[in-house]
Amino acid sequence: MKRSDVILVVLVYLLFSFRGVASAGDGYLNLEILDVGQGDSILITTPNGKRVLVDGGDNYESDYEISKRIPFYSCYIDILILTHPHYDHIVGLNRIMQRCKIGTIMFNDVSFDSRDFRLFKELSSNFNIKNMYAGDIFEIDEVNFIFLWPYKKFLQNRIPDLNDMSFVFLVDYGKFEALLTGDATEKVLGRLSFNKINELTDSSLDVLKVPHHGSKYSLHKYFYSGIDPKMCVISVGKDNKFSHPYPGLVEYLNEIGCNVLRTDESGDVLIRVR
Repeated sequence: MKRSDVILVVLVYLLFSFRGVASAGDGYLNLEILDVGQGDSILITTPNGKRVLVDGGDNYESDYEISKRIPFYSCYIDILILTHPHYDHIVGLNRIMQRCKIGTIMFNDVSFDSRDFRLFKELSSNFNIKNMYAGDIFEIDEVNFIFLWPYKKFLQNRIPDLNDMSFVFLVDYGKFEALLTGDATEKVLGRLSFNKINELTDSSLDVLKVPHHGSKYSLHKYFYSGIDPKMCVISVGKDNKFSHPYPGLVEYLNEIGCNVLRTDESGDVLIRVR
């Protein structure tokens, strides 16, 4: 999965954030952590213009951002991923699924009931659906998506916290790797092998999407220091009622040398890799 000839160029990398619109098929891997308020939405565009959308926030902001990047008359998303069905990840996807064509939808039909999740399952039935578990890998346009959590056996148990069912996966393109964590809690992070993650990366991890908007329940010092991320991006709403991100988490990430970027301060964060 590694390419020795790749040239790594990351804008916004350890320096600053950039608010703007990535061009489709511009020869770069574009990873955009969208500013959707107190929620998650990440758009990944491959060098040849294939699109992977991860989560959609709790409003229609992600739909608006997608409409700026993809003409309404030809809206097509190759892969749509729902990490877990909490409202702050699913609402925007329901809007997008009603106006865009989708190649494949990836989610796990976990034991959870809500109006938003029922609508999501109804809409997704119009498209190809694929469940994903730890150990599964898919590749699109030389970009590999390596799923690390959850294990299929884990989902067969009674799980009180829906966040513990959240997808955790590595985006691997040449010598660039980003770890996307949904709302994984410290319980989940404690069950992940950072040694395995390090084996999949060329050096230290390039980008960590900090789980659960920087919640204190996602602070696992041993895991974070083990993967040694260079950039940590927190998707979080300004002046949110949860007081995210937890100051102790931000302080620790700074202590281990990770450059922290927050969507409530910087807006959209765009990372480009050649």
